[in-house]
Amino acid sequence: MLMNTDSAKVKIDKIIEKIEELKFLDSKEALNLALYALELSKEENYPQAESILLLKIGTIYGIISEYMKSIDYISAAIPMLELYNLDYHLCTAYSTLGYVFSNFAYYETAFDYFNKSTYIAKKYQFIDRLSIAYNNIGEIYRLLLHYDKALYYYQKSCDEDQKIGYTACKGVYYINIAEVYYLKGNYNKALELIQISLQNVKKWNYEIALCEVYKIHACAYWKLHNYEKASDFFSKALDIADKKMVYYYKIDILIFYHQFSIEQNQLELAIKALSHAYILASANSLHEKSILICHHFTQIYEKTGDSESALKYYKLYIFHNQELSKERIKQISEGIELRIKTEEIKVQSEIDSLTGIPNRRKFSQVLNIVWNHSMKHSNSLSLIMIDIDFFKEFNDNYGHPEGDKCLIAIAKLLTNLLEKQYLLSRYGGDEFIAVLPQTTLSDAIAFAETMRQAVMDAKICHNHSSICDYVTITLGVASIIPVNDSDMNDFIKQVDDALYDAKRKGRNKVISA
Repeated sequence: MLMNTDSAKVKIDKIIEKIEELKFLDSKEALNLALYALELSKEENYPQAESILLLKIGTIYGIISEYMKSIDYISAAIPMLELYNLDYHLCTAYSTLGYVFSNFAYYETAFDYFNKSTYIAKKYQFIDRLSIAYNNIGEIYRLLLHYDKALYYYQKSCDEDQKIGYTACKGVYYINIAEVYYLKGNYNKALELIQISLQNVKKWNYEIALCEVYKIHACAYWKLHNYEKASDFFSKALDIADKKMVYYYKIDILIFYHQFSIEQNQLELAIKALSHAYILASANSLHEKSILICHHFTQIYEKTGDSESALKYYKLYIFHNQELSKERIKQISEGIELRIKTEEIKVQSEIDSLTGIPNRRKFSQVLNIVWNHSMKHSNSLSLIMIDIDFFKEFNDNYGHPEGDKCLIAIAKLLTNLLEKQYLLSRYGGDEFIAVLPQTTLSDAIAFAETMRQAVMDAKICHNHSSICDYVTITLGVASIIPVNDSDMNDFIKQVDDALYDAKRKGRNKVISA
């Protein structure tokens, strides 16, 4: 049985690797694989993989622009990622949420998530995640037309990516930097940078990005009056857009190409490009793009004296304006729901999804606040670390569902004992930790003994414990009055060492540091 379980976990891990390879190349196949692996991880009771797969699914939904689904899956993943200390994936989760909210133009919320991602990336030196976060922050500044700040963050992204051989962003920041220089009218600089990005994109086989690379090439050569090269790169950009079926990119390229064709006095090509763009925009209900295209059509036909065609597209312009108004109302409604969802995510990211009590992240936040307050006012601060005795044996013999019930029961029992100012958090697995502000060591020991006795009195059956027929807990206690040279991590280690000492001395007891 153990062999089968291990084999299944290896299979799931391999599928996760495959999903990562496929997510940009074939998002549909990646999504199907991820959904299958998610069910498999639940069946095999492999919660670490389950949390990663929830994130993968949310990420893929973000790639294919199904943003509400993306938020739902990622918000489900975050508490589990925190519980199992999967910090790298947690960093990715926050970055992806930032990307999703930036697409809703909720830039302030997006910044919050990018900053969370950046904080974790810096803390654990996840260079690739840091590079991606900086690039995404740069994108927001570009959209807000703050070009200097955008360039600053793109450069930071590049500097971090350089440390790991440009494997994180694959040169995407060069595309973004080139676009900023193009928008600022520095076309030669844009060309210089876009040629660097072309080398990177080809090196990493990132074909979707070639649409943007070729588009910027085309537009820069156009502005520099090299019409032959501009035409060549427009063709290349459209070919890639067709090949990768990225209609949103293709519409933009066609609109630029129509403007280029008009300047070349190639009216038929301009109309053909706009017609193709309109078909794509209309079919995909992109009313904002459709309005722009109809406006261009109306201008063309008014200049050529074709009043019938001009009227046709003016009517379509009005129709898409009306549809856009309806869409805006819907977006306002969804936006309200989205902001509610944001608050839910903030709450969920601080609550352990199984027991309903604060998680390790919340513990760290509270301890930091209490530590500074205790230092300022010279107050005692105590910690109690709690471990359920022989919990692995409980899970192995009674099953994980019963193990979950046990964790929930003990969390509830201990929470009910807390004084108003105390905090109990799930620290990970079968460990809990309590923060006791303004509490001396003797009082903390007495409170820990109350907790130990309460669990004994609950008489939760455990026939596979070697010390008792019921579930018991072992507790370590530490106390400090913090001063300037005190170290919070050393304090946490003290209480951890005390817990280890109590376990070594027989369990079901309280030992202080």
